[in-house]
Amino acid sequence: MDVDTPQLDYSNIETSRIPKFELYGERALLPDVVHCETIAERSSLHGWAIQPHRHERLHQFLYVTSGATAVQFEGREAELAAPGVVNLPAGAVHGFRFAPQTVGTVVTVPVEALDGCIGACPMLRVAALVDAGPDIGYLFDAMAEEFGANRPARAQCLVAVATLIAARVAGGIAPDMGAEGSPLIRRFEALIETHYRSHWRVADYAAALKVSATHLSRVCRAELGSGASRVIELRLMKEARRLLAYTAHPVGRIAGDLGFVDPAYFTRAFTRYAGMTPSAFRARVADAAPVDD
Repeated sequence: MDVDTPQLDYSNIETSRIPKFELYGERALLPDVVHCETIAERSSLHGWAIQPHRHERLHQFLYVTSGATAVQFEGREAELAAPGVVNLPAGAVHGFRFAPQTVGTVVTVPVEALDGCIGACPMLRVAALVDAGPDIGYLFDAMAEEFGANRPARAQCLVAVATLIAARVAGGIAPDMGAEGSPLIRRFEALIETHYRSHWRVADYAAALKVSATHLSRVCRAELGSGASRVIELRLMKEARRLLAYTAHPVGRIAGDLGFVDPAYFTRAFTRYAGMTPSAFRARVADAAPVDD
């Protein structure tokens, strides 16, 4: 492919050194923000090349209508045929080289907003290239229009369109792709769903999985980009963000629901994780405005 842009060096990439971004560097923890922008808005500022990075809590869909695009994910590179979509689950290492003046749209969605869809369509957990039919193009156009408008129930409409995009993209991915990955990780994630409120330690999960804690963390870093303790913490804090954003329960009750005996300890843990107190986070969600750059 002949693309007149800087070449990306993918050799000897160490997962621990790959940047973790929320939205290309933005530090936003709000669980109900859906972001939509053109490919040119950001990539044109960086020579039409985005270096390898990953998002810990964000799922992305990149829709290219025209222009040559080289996509790097998880150590391999492929060319996206336009019109086409790149499915990028949270945690997937990815980078791009675009031909100048490439036309397309990037939709970024917090994983909380897509939980139900990803659960029903596990193939969305795998980074993949998907051919884009007219129905997918229509949905990206609808997302761009909705994102730029200021209509009633704007956030709910954005999440609804994002869910439709996810479902249509999933339809273009082989159904068995979601089964890829380590069986150990799948069992670990299933155990976390059952026991995260009980505050199991890494050693507890390792014992249940009949592996050493060191081995479990090593596999987590290789496949998820974080150690086992971080994976456990992210699941607990994900639920905390959801409860703070979508319920009116007092912080003390949320702390109890999440297995914290001492609400003050929950506040300290959440503040360390989010950079703000639970009450401040809740206020920020209530006052959340459309994301503008």
